[in-house]
Amino acid sequence: MSLFNKLKATVQDSRQILKGIIKDYILFSSETKQLTLKKKTVLLLCQQAVSRVEQLKNLEPHSSEGLIATVEHQEIQVKLHFTPEKITLHEDSIEGQLRLLKSPEFHTDSIIYRYLIAGWKTFLGGKIPNGALPEGVRVEEDKVYYTLPRNQLQLVEALFSSLENGSALITNLKQGDLIIETSVTLNWNDFNLQKLWQILNLKSAY
Repeated sequence: MSLFNKLKATVQDSRQILKGIIKDYILFSSETKQLTLKKKTVLLLCQQAVSRVEQLKNLEPHSSEGLIATVEHQEIQVKLHFTPEKITLHEDSIEGQLRLLKSPEFHTDSIIYRYLIAGWKTFLGGKIPNGALPEGVRVEEDKVYYTLPRNQLQLVEALFSSLENGSALITNLKQGDLIIETSVTLNWNDFNLQKLWQILNLKSAY
């Protein structure tokens, strides 16, 4: 076997190993055009978000639907029960919306929602440089709308970089599992498994 073929076989073997490991964290069905981040994956991403956004004191799946975020501002803690509903991919950005499943118990300053989106950005594999909060977050009734730079969201890029601009991802979080529906059929070759490995920090788990 030539050196090139040996290298090619090694790369293919490595990809199969990564695929086998990542299947413990992600379910994928080409028939239903659905990708599911399992509950343990959601918990892992929640922990990363809490560790990187100072004002986000807790983020965890609700037992039936959505996530519960605890945000602290001026020594007051606010709980927000929400679920992600939609992400639209553009060339340089994504637009998304969250739906509040329960209104906060008291009037909440707009900066609370910016902290919430900062946590959600981190959940999607982004970073908050120098503590800068996302701009352009707006709230209309029970909807929270946001726009984020696409190239900063590693999870989105690892999973959906092959989708065309304008593609919409319909998201639903039930019993800890994040279900993402796409308009086109994907396969494992569309995913950047190496990047997923790094995002989920699976080196510490094996």
